[in-house]
Amino acid sequence: MGIEIQFIASDKLRDKTPPQKVQFILDHIKKSKNRILVIEGSLSSSDEKELISKTMAAIDKSFPGIEVASVGEQSSTLKTQLIKLLGGKPSGLTVVGPSSLVKQIKKDPDKLSLLTGK
Repeated sequence: MGIEIQFIASDKLRDKTPPQKVQFILDHIKKSKNRILVIEGSLSSSDEKELISKTMAAIDKSFPGIEVASVGEQSSTLKTQLIKLLGGKPSGLTVVGPSSLVKQIKKDPDKLSLLTGK
């Protein structure tokens, strides 16, 4: 059985509220134990916090939890806001996968390393 890597464009989550984003991510991870999501753009720290909180409440024998890491800035500087206003893409990347599949995520300022296995 292989590992499925699903890439999600930032447009898919842009108009969702934080709880809707979190539920979208959890639903996609829970559907397949062999799926890793790669989301265009960084999750905000509050979105990550809510994702972890909801995940902790959902842990059971069939769902061991998730590993999540974001790279890239999620800042709200004037420059960033102007780029978004003009239709520019958000910077960054978020990786989310089930704990049973993602063994380790190493995060450096501008890269993520992911170790998987069963």
